[in-house]
Amino acid sequence: MNRVCPNHAAPVQGDEAERWKALQAVSTPHTPFCRLDYVRAVASGAGLHLGIHIVSENGQDMAGAAVTWKRRGPWREAIVPPFTPFSAVTLRDALNPADIHSRTTPLESLLAELEAGYDRIHVHLDPEYTDIRPAQWRGWTTRPLYTYRLNTGDGPETWSKGAARTFRSGKDAYDLLEGNGVGSTAALLAAASYARQGRKTPLDKAALEALVRTVENTGLASSFAVRRRDSGDIQAGIVVLHANRKGYYWVVGSVPGPAMTVLLGKMLPRLHASGIEEFDLMGANTPTIAEFKRRFGARLTSYYRIGFCRKPMLQWLCTLREMRR
Repeated sequence: MNRVCPNHAAPVQGDEAERWKALQAVSTPHTPFCRLDYVRAVASGAGLHLGIHIVSENGQDMAGAAVTWKRRGPWREAIVPPFTPFSAVTLRDALNPADIHSRTTPLESLLAELEAGYDRIHVHLDPEYTDIRPAQWRGWTTRPLYTYRLNTGDGPETWSKGAARTFRSGKDAYDLLEGNGVGSTAALLAAASYARQGRKTPLDKAALEALVRTVENTGLASSFAVRRRDSGDIQAGIVVLHANRKGYYWVVGSVPGPAMTVLLGKMLPRLHASGIEEFDLMGANTPTIAEFKRRFGARLTSYYRIGFCRKPMLQWLCTLREMRR
């Protein structure tokens, strides 16, 4: 297979960007996280470099990855950017089992390309990618992760009794707000939620607000919030990313209490009416968060984190750093 591998220190070139857009338009998965304008925005907000990798066969582009990376000392490390559940990895066609067994799939060629370009790599594959043997057979580490997904047409009658009761008792106390101006409020609520939990925000407040505004301006996002009728306080906000009839619970925050449950109950019918059929609650990998999301009648869905490191010293340093957290 032929391939395109960028100069890692250089910005993305015009021909690379056009090839990526053309490949992404005819490939799976069709998610906002594979859109180049999204990857550029999140890379810029997080201070990361961007590299585009495309493998082709007989003149046709077959697979690609838009990788965000940073320098760690003398090494290049490809990472999953903040607020991004699934990496920008796209395949023109579904993997053929015979090609998997003969190790001639475009995915295998793409993994080889990434191994040559980076010293340490982590990628989150979209749930559509269920056969990860090409990565396993190349010596990549693989680890299952989980998210919850629900149908937007399902109402509170499919929720747990507690969540449905919270929505019914609180819905008349709030008004639903929507529109691009609401996104900045959602970003501030998200930052406040991190601070309240004693956690560091993946992006600082100003960078997160700027990222939300940029993505809203691309048309990939819709923002919602709920405001108390008695006090006028906005108590919960969600920026929803959407593409191909799917929505994603992207940047979210709320004050303690019923506001987020009420917001979901008021927002989901709006999403359904706009043509969004499925909503991904984005992550069910810690007990408290997983339990909150389960209560909305969602189904558990698995996806994979895959990784590769070709520098033993770098792997040792990263392991030591993680142990000290």
